[in-house]
Amino acid sequence: MFENIINQVLNSNSILLISHINPDGDTCGCALAFYQALKNLNKDVDVVCDSEFNNKLSYLPNFDKYNTAPEDKKYDLYMALDCSDDLRLGKYGKAFLKAKKSICIDHHGTNPKYAKLNYVDPNAAAACEIVYKVLTEMDAIAPCLSKEIGICLYSGIITDSGNFMNSNTTHITKNIAQEIENKFDIKTNEIVQHFINEISYNVFQLKVRVLAKAKFYDDNRIGIIYFSQEDFKATGTSMTDTEGIINEIRNIDTIKIAAAVTQKSDIEYKVSLRSDPKCRVDRLAASFGGGGHPAAAGFSLQGNYYDAMEKLLKALRDYVE
Repeated sequence: MFENIINQVLNSNSILLISHINPDGDTCGCALAFYQALKNLNKDVDVVCDSEFNNKLSYLPNFDKYNTAPEDKKYDLYMALDCSDDLRLGKYGKAFLKAKKSICIDHHGTNPKYAKLNYVDPNAAAACEIVYKVLTEMDAIAPCLSKEIGICLYSGIITDSGNFMNSNTTHITKNIAQEIENKFDIKTNEIVQHFINEISYNVFQLKVRVLAKAKFYDDNRIGIIYFSQEDFKATGTSMTDTEGIINEIRNIDTIKIAAAVTQKSDIEYKVSLRSDPKCRVDRLAASFGGGGHPAAAGFSLQGNYYDAMEKLLKALRDYVE
């Protein structure tokens, strides 16, 4: 199934693994699982990400290996993990597109297949599902699996599936997670507690502050929360601490689309969307140059606050069913 990917990996001596900007558990889980597998095969491998990290991600084995390679180092093979397009590679995009050998493993339906070799499965709840299958097949040829890999992959699956609560979760997702738990004998309750349940006091304060200002429209079918630079300053947090808070709005029984708007500068905003899959927020995001999944997507907006919010609300109303 993954013969071409495995052949390229095994026949490459130096490999660069790239996680997407604004990294989450899935992209880091994929990259660090591959990192450990390739180290187990004595490959020259580095892992990078052109972005800040949420502190929770430091739980993952080998997290400290991120961004430790020389900037000008050349590689036989470049791999993008969970990166829906080349813009998500950040500053590593240029080298990736110029590379003679490149692989993209992803699960976003909007992926334009920008690598030389692509494996994109939109039916997978997490890219870590795909990486598990790749590494399992590769292990049969060149033994490379270890417990650290299991922790990384399980972490990616539960974060992208919302601990199996998101609409993208399938029986395959659950079966793979169970296989990982059994094969690697990992403490899945600790992983769930860390990534799903625990938040710091500062993040709690950010959550309370932002939710208190939530706005609702059209009979409470649309909900919007806004993270300003002042919110981050007042609570000692940053943009990396916003992950998951949007679900508090999405979980309201009347909501069809929830949006989280994060101020990056006076004229630039990051927009994250969560919705009923029928609303197809991936298409909405694509209309603004972004992408994602039918029920979870994102994009960037430019302009002053009032113009940006007006543009966003109009777009949300067009997609609410």
